[in-house]
Amino acid sequence: MNTKRITYLAATLALATAAASCEHEEIYEPLEFSVRLAPTNTYRTGDPVVFNFSGNADFITVWTGDTGHEYKHRNRTKVDIADIESCELEIEISQQYGTLNNLDLFAGNKFAGLNGSDAATDRPVVEAIAANDCADWTKLEFTPNNANKFKTYTYDITRFADRFSWGMHLFYPDPKTTMRTYRINPKITVKFKGHDTQVYNYPDMEFVPFSLASQHADNPYIHNVSGNGNLKFQGRPGANNTANIVFQGFSAGAFPEIDQWAFMQPVALNTISPDTGLNIKGVTDDLPSYSYTYTEPGTYTVTFIVAGGNYQGQSAPAPYEVTFTVIDPIE
Repeated sequence: MNTKRITYLAATLALATAAASCEHEEIYEPLEFSVRLAPTNTYRTGDPVVFNFSGNADFITVWTGDTGHEYKHRNRTKVDIADIESCELEIEISQQYGTLNNLDLFAGNKFAGLNGSDAATDRPVVEAIAANDCADWTKLEFTPNNANKFKTYTYDITRFADRFSWGMHLFYPDPKTTMRTYRINPKITVKFKGHDTQVYNYPDMEFVPFSLASQHADNPYIHNVSGNGNLKFQGRPGANNTANIVFQGFSAGAFPEIDQWAFMQPVALNTISPDTGLNIKGVTDDLPSYSYTYTEPGTYTVTFIVAGGNYQGQSAPAPYEVTFTVIDPIE
């Protein structure tokens, strides 16, 4: 492999802070700060890059320039859908008892969500979804069985990432048959270009149940009720779940009707946390240098936010950038 030399900005930053009033005129000395890199100017993955400091900065924050730590992305909270490398819903499901499948799973991005406490508002929404047989949703296929073993199914949901929701519908296909028990553990994994992978586990998902069964007309949000035939959500009062979501099956003829729906409230999966920096020096710290190890080759821009201060306050922070290239080790 050819060795590339690094290039970096190495100019002394001099700042003079003007006071806002006559009482603060002499608070700050002019701020001086510079960074000196190793004289070899060559950096490789796995080896620490050492930044040697000079000057009188009292406060230093570093943005290391790698994924999740770029100063230019400090205020970024959303990426373009095109910058999603992959977006997957993973559902681990166990099925027990019963001979007929009575569960549909579905996903989409046209659902606006449910109120969760106003049945008069939510009922027409759920009834419309039922009436058009989930036409605005995509059915998530899985293999029905009664083996009582967890099996994992993975679904590509990238096309729904702007406002993703998924749900389930439990129904009664035949009152003469035993209804199956389902145990479900969901997870969403989103991989981005230029940002850390984001994972949504069950606690990050908000579900609203709604029953259209006539026996639940006065309490359509029924859930986590003890006994068979009920939908339970882990982490809510009354749950003693062996999985995140459990529908407890029941013997033939035990219930007159089952028409249970549950929806995950929509979420934008292209939403991200802003990139972050690290405070490495305060006014009482002595920090002649700082080192950081890069694991991926590439050209990085490291930004130091520096300021001076004393017991009366702090000067306005100012950025100082250093750009260099990291290469793979030579074999």
